[in-house]
Amino acid sequence: MSDEIRRKGKDFAEFITGLSDEQIAEGNKANYDAAKEEFERFKSEYSQGNCYLCHKKLNSFSKKTPCIHWLLKPKGFKKKDLVAISEKYGYFQIQSLLRWYANEEYFGKNINNLKDEGSGNKLFEVTIKYKNIEWSFSCAESDYNGHEKSQHSKHAHYHFQMRVDKRPFINYNDFHLPFTEMDILNIEAMKFDAAKVKQRYTFGEGMDELMSDSSFLENVITGEAYKKGEKESEAPFKIDSFACAEAGKEINGEDFYEIIQEAKSKGVPVASLLHKLPNATAEIIVTPGPGVVEQAPRSGGKNKKKT
Repeated sequence: MSDEIRRKGKDFAEFITGLSDEQIAEGNKANYDAAKEEFERFKSEYSQGNCYLCHKKLNSFSKKTPCIHWLLKPKGFKKKDLVAISEKYGYFQIQSLLRWYANEEYFGKNINNLKDEGSGNKLFEVTIKYKNIEWSFSCAESDYNGHEKSQHSKHAHYHFQMRVDKRPFINYNDFHLPFTEMDILNIEAMKFDAAKVKQRYTFGEGMDELMSDSSFLENVITGEAYKKGEKESEAPFKIDSFACAEAGKEINGEDFYEIIQEAKSKGVPVASLLHKLPNATAEIIVTPGPGVVEQAPRSGGKNKKKT
C-alpha cells in the first residue's frame, strides 16, 4: 500500500477530528438523510423484484453489467464472476447492500458481526444471511498490509466466502479481493481515530449494533422487538431474568405466578413485568439468541454454538 494513500487517510481523519461537535452532528445528519433516500430507492425497486443499482431483475445476470445483486446467485453466475463485482464496487459498498437484503428478511439477526463470536484477530469479520445464502467477509491485519512474499496478494485485500444451501460456492482462499482507494481512505481514517471515525451501515445494522443500543435492548425486554409466535429456536435474543428478595424480605410465590400469567396473557417477556414483583429487585441479561446466523470465522475461529 502506498504511503500516499495512508497519508490521505490520516489527513481525512485529522480533518474529521478537527470538526466541532455541531459540525459532526450536521455531517452525520446529512449522511443519514442521503442514506435514507438511497434506502427508499432500494426498497421501491426491491418490492418489484428489481436491483436499485442496475435496475434489472434480481434474478438477471449479464457479464456486460457487473452488479452486486449477482451475489444473490442468479442463473449463470459463477464464482469467477466475483472478481468483476469487486473491480466495480468497494468492500463497504458490497457489504452495505448485502446487509440491506438480509434485513429485508429479518432485521438484525441475519447479520452476525459480534466481536466475541469471530476468530478475535481480524480487522473485519461478519457473516450475513439472506434466504438460503450466506456471505462472509474476513480481513486480517496482514491481509490489509498485503503479503509481501506473494505475487498475487501484495495489495491490500480482503477475503470472501459464500455458501448456498449451506454448501460451499466460494471459499475464503479462492480470491484476494482488493480494497478500493476509497475503502483504504476510510480504513486508514478509522485506524487513526476509531473513537470519531466509524463505519455506519445505516439500515443495515447487525447484531453488534443492536446489542450496543440500550434503547433497542429496552424494546427487546418489553417484547416490542419480538415477532409474535416466534419459535424459541429462531429467536434473535435470549433473555435471562433473576429476581432477588430484598434484605429481610421474601418473595411471595403467588405474586410471581401472577406476573407469569400476566406476561402470557399480554404476550410479553416475563422480564418486562418483573419490576412489579413486591419485595424484590430484578436483574435482566440480554444475549444473542439461537436464531442469529452463526459467524463463519476464517482460520481456526473460536465461534461458539449458541444454546
